Parts: sequence; structure tokens; C-alpha cells
Amino acid sequence: MRKNFDVICIGAALVDMVAQVERHPEDDDEVFVSDLELLSGGAAANTAYACAKLGLKTAFIGKVGKKDIFGLKLINDFKKVDVNTELIKYCNEHRTGSAYIALNSEGERRIYAHSGAANYLSREDIIENEISLGNIIYLSSLKNIDPFVKTAVIGRNRRIPVILNPGMLIIEQGFMNIKILLEKIDILVLSQREFNTLFKFKKTELKLNTVREKADNLFSLGISVVVITMGNKGALIITPENAETLPPIKTKNVVDTTGAGDAFSAGFIYGFVQNQSLEFEDLKRNVRLGNFIASKCIEKLGARNGIPEAEEIELE
Repeated sequence: MRKNFDVICIGAALVDMVAQVERHPEDDDEVFVSDLELLSGGAAANTAYACAKLGLKTAFIGKVGKKDIFGLKLINDFKKVDVNTELIKYCNEHRTGSAYIALNSEGERRIYAHSGAANYLSREDIIENEISLGNIIYLSSLKNIDPFVKTAVIGRNRRIPVILNPGMLIIEQGFMNIKILLEKIDILVLSQREFNTLFKFKKTELKLNTVREKADNLFSLGISVVVITMGNKGALIITPENAETLPPIKTKNVVDTTGAGDAFSAGFIYGFVQNQSLEFEDLKRNVRLGNFIASKCIEKLGARNGIPEAEEIELE
């Protein structure tokens, strides 16, 4: 079958309301908002946008409110970078979701997300002939995992690599509850906090021997690669045979960490699309690409404003 897309990203598309504050409030406290912006967001949508800006043929599948203002904004912003929107599903009963983000002067954030229509993406919305149009499938941050499970089954049957970046909405459901999804994916990308939560670590420091032991539980499910993003400590890549921490790319000025994980995923996908290799050296290059795109993302306000184009990529 002819493949129309390098990658199909599936998950939430939300509108972010970003409030800039000097500090985050304490209990029963109030802070002044110096600026308020309305930006397109949602984890999977951010990654789709970034993939398209990097030059990949990209489609997005998710659910938005039918003809509401936020939904129209999301679609218009997708079209600016040529994300294909023909596979988007529409909801009559629920409005497009939104996220409320408070960002302090140090770039630290607090997020309150209302998924809205996004969480009503269903198994029935996942159509095999549409999923089969992608060379790679990327799943991210949707509380309802049923459509993800169906997508991953299609991917496995069609030999299409499936990458999952779960987000806390999935991780907090617990290992046993999401095992049905984990055992059907190929590459797992998650943050250090998500890894700690999944395996109930209390300490923030990740010791390599402990991580490898827990990663074996994931490899036993059929996962081939685990990548743990660790913010300013870089990213740890693990396969059944190898493990290595790759340092972050130094940034001039951290403005906003919103979307850094989504940008990392886009960079990783950009590299993986080129040969779909599971060789460790190739995977390391994909992680370095992820680190680079994330480093550019956090230099600008919002999850998308700092995303570079392919010709701007610089790796040592």
C-alpha cells in the first residue's frame, strides 16, 4: 500500500491559555498575571506541528468540537505548516479542550488541562485504512487508551512502528491497567517523572542499574526501545543490550519549558523516519535530534514558537 504520511500523530489537540506570572501562588493566594496568550497546544498536536515544520509529511488524528472557535484555531494553525487535517474527528456534544498554564519568571509551569472533546476519541474513530497510510504511528497523552490500543494493534498487524509518549494521564492509571497498550508498542518515550510514577520510585535520581532492571519489564512486553527524558540532565536511551545518557543541548535562555517533551519526540521521529533503524548508534542520533529540537523549543514562549526548520538543525 502506498504510504501518504511519514507519521500520523494521534491524541489531544487543545488550546493553551498561557498566563505569565512572577511566581506561582501558594494556598489561598493570588498573583498578578502580566500577560495572557492564547496558543494552540495538546501533546500529540504539538508533536504533529513540529514534525510538519521539520518537513515531514504529517497527519493528525484527534477529536475537536464541531465548528467551535478553539477547534477552528487548531485547524488553521495546523494548516500553516501543512499538517493534514482530513483525518480529524468532530464532536457535537463536547467543545474543543483547553489547558490553563501559569508560567513563572524562571520558566517553571503549572498546568490544568480540560480535555473536552479530545478525550472522546473512540475505538470507532480509529479506521484501519487511515492508520495504514502512515509509515510511523505516534500516540501521546490521552486519558482514554481504548483508541490507542486499537491503533497499536493495527500498527503491529501492518508492521508499522508505534511510538508512545504516554504523559501522566496514562501513566497514573497504573502499570497493570495500561499493560494492554504497552505490550503492543515498539518505542516508549517518557519523562523521568513518568518513569518514576510507573514503577513507584520515590527518589528522583535514576540509578542506571535500577532503571535497566525496570526496563527489562518493558522489554519483556515486546517494547524494543525505552527513552527517558530528564530535562536539563539530557535523555537516557535503553535497549535490551545497551544503555547510555546523552547530555542536553545548551540553551541561551530558558523562557518556557511547555512542550519540550513534545518537541523532543518530534526530533526523535524526524531521525527515525529516515531509516527506522533500531541500531543503537542510529537511535542515539535520534535522541540527539530530540534534544536539539527541545532546546530550541524552550527558548521561546509556547510549545511551538521555537521549533526550527530542518535546515536549522545543528548537531556536533
